[in-house]
Amino acid sequence: MKTPIPFVIDPEPKVWWPVRVSVPVDGGLADFTFEAQLRVYSEEDYARLLPGAATGSELPDLCAVLARNATLIPQFVTDWRGVTDPAGEPLPISALPVVLTGPYGKAFSGGFIKAIGELRYGLPPDGESASRGNSAPPPAAGSTAAAAAEAPTT
Repeated sequence: MKTPIPFVIDPEPKVWWPVRVSVPVDGGLADFTFEAQLRVYSEEDYARLLPGAATGSELPDLCAVLARNATLIPQFVTDWRGVTDPAGEPLPISALPVVLTGPYGKAFSGGFIKAIGELRYGLPPDGESASRGNSAPPPAAGSTAAAAAEAPTT
């Protein structure tokens, strides 16, 4: 009998997770993906750390949301890779609060909140299932019935 590989219970687990952001560029939006190392919390800790949903007049202004995100998100993100300054130099993770309140703050906040939610609820990274071939092909793709329907009749 083969010895099973042990499942390690890490009291403070961290994982590398893709983060996707869309930022404005001339003529529209450009999508970018980078990786961030996120802390994995217990559900009790997630509930304590993440703000509840607000509605109607309870909605705070966007500046306040971004300022809160600048203190909230670094509690989850411990590192990143694939994020650079204009000269192409890696941007240190210590710059995260400034990025979250800067021109790309909305995009980065949205990307991180989505990534944290995927991790929290055990969902694959956005787009991951399609890139692994789990998406359904177009109706006619590979269909012998579709090929027969297109074949000329005599």
